Amino acid sequence: TDWNMPNMDGLQLLQAIRGNPTLKHLPVMMITAEAKKENIIAAAQAGASGYIVKPFTAATLAEKLQKIFDKMGA
Repeated sequence: TDWNMPNMDGLQLLQAIRGNPTLKHLPVMMITAEAKKENIIAAAQAGASGYIVKPFTAATLAEKLQKIFDKMGA
């Protein structure tokens, strides 16, 4: 999810997913232009599976996704 979205921001979406018993197990990666330390900390505390700051390379995306898959045992 992106931090900056219409209607609800990425953090609100992440919190809604983590608060839903059916969805809470899903991995959620924040992919955003927001590089503020407090945003990264807030996302981690809310249960983000990963955080990537735009712009990023395909290698960075692959590395972050692999870390998520490794944690999931995939």
